[in-house]
Amino acid sequence: MENQLRCVMFNREEFLIEHQLDADVLFLLEGLYQYGVRVLNLNGKTTKEDMEEKLLQAGYRTEETLLIAAEDATLQNGREIGLATIAFVNQKKNGQTYSAADIVVEGFEEVDFYFLERIYQRKHGIPWRVIETERTYLREMTVEDVEALYEIYAQEGMTDFIEPLCEKREDEIAYTKAYIENMYVYYGYGMWLVCDRENGEIIGRAGLNTQEIEDEIVLEMGYLIRQEYQRQGYAYEVCTAIMDYAKEASGFSELSCLVEEENHPSLGLLQKLGFSFRKEVDILGKRMKRYVYEL
Repeated sequence: MENQLRCVMFNREEFLIEHQLDADVLFLLEGLYQYGVRVLNLNGKTTKEDMEEKLLQAGYRTEETLLIAAEDATLQNGREIGLATIAFVNQKKNGQTYSAADIVVEGFEEVDFYFLERIYQRKHGIPWRVIETERTYLREMTVEDVEALYEIYAQEGMTDFIEPLCEKREDEIAYTKAYIENMYVYYGYGMWLVCDRENGEIIGRAGLNTQEIEDEIVLEMGYLIRQEYQRQGYAYEVCTAIMDYAKEASGFSELSCLVEEENHPSLGLLQKLGFSFRKEVDILGKRMKRYVYEL
């Protein structure tokens, strides 16, 4: 059974401000029903056994439940039974460490269903669907996607201008695991998979990485589209969406692309996207042209 967020648990007593439920919390919880999410109030019963019994009676599993709490004991109990956990900083609850929380929030003004869903997905290793375009969507990769990447990278000419995957699949899987745990979690961006919106097929790889160029950390965009989908505008469509994402979410003021002089299709694409040539640089022994787009 595929995991998805279907239930949110909370203990009302932990969210009272001057004997009233925090207004933003109330607004959030009341709005979850439109997304098919059930809200369960623990009513002061916050032991592990209480939580499991509450879920059993309501017909939900721990694997599809998220807990919002303001006290360490509640958070710890939720974590120990496998719940995704969000800590709320209630100024009336002194001495809390929130060490058992997946994330800590100081208020709920900007917290909505999609925020909760992403915390839940991260807890359970479910890849985020990050960007939508007219014909594709970009999502985080998983180790299960490695085989599909080998198929794409094996196509003729695919690695002429990019690094190939590891020779041994077990090495690539290990690298992918580390990449997911570090890049996605801590930076919020990375190289994503490009998927066909019609059937979910992986048709490429594209996204953002940081790169050190002459002692400067820059944001770099890269892309790869499988042969069957080339020369149909997919690269332009995907890169345009990534550029918009970088402008809104990266915190960088410019976006770079590094291209070899012989890579004429990419040079043409960068011109179409509005990139400007900055300078030639040496990257791992290769002479590359650096193109820049002001975000």
